Amino acid sequence: MADIHSDARKLALTQYGLLTPAQAETAGWSRKGLRSAWERFLPGVYRTPEVEPCWRQSAMGLCLWGGGTTAASHTTAACLLQLKGFPEGEFHVVSTKRDQRLPAWAHVHRVNQVCPGTGRIEAIRVTPPWITLLDVCHLVGLDHAGRTLDNALLRRLVSLPQMAWALESFGGPGHSGTATMRALLRERGALGSRYVPPESDLEEYLYKLVASARDLPEPVRQYRMWDGTQWRRFDLAWPRRRLAVEVDGWEAHGSREAFQDDRTRDARMLALGWVTLRFTWHDVVDRPAWVLGIIRATLLQNAR
Repeated sequence: MADIHSDARKLALTQYGLLTPAQAETAGWSRKGLRSAWERFLPGVYRTPEVEPCWRQSAMGLCLWGGGTTAASHTTAACLLQLKGFPEGEFHVVSTKRDQRLPAWAHVHRVNQVCPGTGRIEAIRVTPPWITLLDVCHLVGLDHAGRTLDNALLRRLVSLPQMAWALESFGGPGHSGTATMRALLRERGALGSRYVPPESDLEEYLYKLVASARDLPEPVRQYRMWDGTQWRRFDLAWPRRRLAVEVDGWEAHGSREAFQDDRTRDARMLALGWVTLRFTWHDVVDRPAWVLGIIRATLLQNAR
């Protein structure tokens, strides 16, 4: 490419090798020159042959096709936001434009206007987290939607009050994710300010298991305490009974360093008069009655 086109090329490289005719013209390259030198990617979007195709290039291309009134949405936005359970896959955008002459892989959701809070991730326009969560609710099941919401809460992308506001502001009767989100907020709102999102699927299973045992006193989720040298966090705890419960998933506890730290923590807690119970995936999922029995027995023993 000639030096006089270097500005256009630099801009394209920030957009995964894509450029619109208007951008090329602004950078000093004629629309005709762009069309003759690069391949057509989408209507009004061209790709330089030196950049290999990738998932983000296609997402970027749809946003360039729609201009400032278009943004990646639904599962595409969820992937860009790195929400758990949404890998690279389909291509969804919200746009005020009609999806004429687009390929079958492009899913365009017509809107009157792009929602406030829309921003950019790696140069790609993306709907805000609270809108993205509403949008994916009708594409996945209740359990998947719940894990996605908890992941966003844990990472502080959203808050429960913010999601309640988004539900009332944007989740109208025509929005198919409204019922699912309302059910999720109702379930979490029942715990009020005490709701703490789980950090893993195994931790979520533990929470639900203990909550199902109505004879157990209510525990504190993600309880923090000072062990004499540093602050420690436990998945569940009954402070008055000096009992802490941890689930050991391979993802968080599968290294030699994590194994040693767990044992050091247990020893320090024992010196403070606390008992730490540890359960695995097999324990919680395959023999839940046994887990509850161990917790009951330990609580009874510590009550003496």
